[in-house]
Amino acid sequence: MYSRNKNSGVVSTMYYEVIWVGRGGQGAVTASRILAKALNKENIWAQAIVFFGAERRGAPVYAYNRISDQAIKYHHFVTKADVIVIFEPSLIGLTNVLDRAREKVTIILNSAGKSIEIDGKLKEYQLAVVDATSIALQLNLRVAGIPVINTAMVGAFAKALGFPSIKSIKEVINEVWPSKIGELNAEAAEKAYQETKIIKSSMVRE
Repeated sequence: MYSRNKNSGVVSTMYYEVIWVGRGGQGAVTASRILAKALNKENIWAQAIVFFGAERRGAPVYAYNRISDQAIKYHHFVTKADVIVIFEPSLIGLTNVLDRAREKVTIILNSAGKSIEIDGKLKEYQLAVVDATSIALQLNLRVAGIPVINTAMVGAFAKALGFPSIKSIKEVINEVWPSKIGELNAEAAEKAYQETKIIKSSMVRE
């Protein structure tokens, strides 16, 4: 993972690999696609890669992004990630996703906001936390009763990484859903962007 070089005309070394892990019905696949489109709007190369395993609701679902300021040569699944977006804390124990973390990984976690500690597994990472579930419930973003938190988690990504802009994310969301549902999802992304907290600890507090 490298930072961007903003100087015009200078070749930089921006390169991130991202893993999204959620449960079926939470929208992890759509989140990875929205992120890629928002990055493309800002002239950043990005690809979204989808893995369809068990397709039942509630089963773990993975999606991936690669992000660079140059053309991306690789198109296989991400094995080691600079950023891992986790849609609920239970997925940390249920999956081996932290085994796929690079040394300076950023973890973006949806948490209900209460103090949690997960066997000290998060203490060595930079951690960004947002209560995306509450945001989805406030805006009535549900499918078959399940809070759909994907757009909120894209907003959290933008806050944690510093790109893409929340403006680009909201534009993409409204292009994907050009209706009231798009407006609500854009609002979810904005709220998550504003409410995401950056933490470096194994403890997540309100």
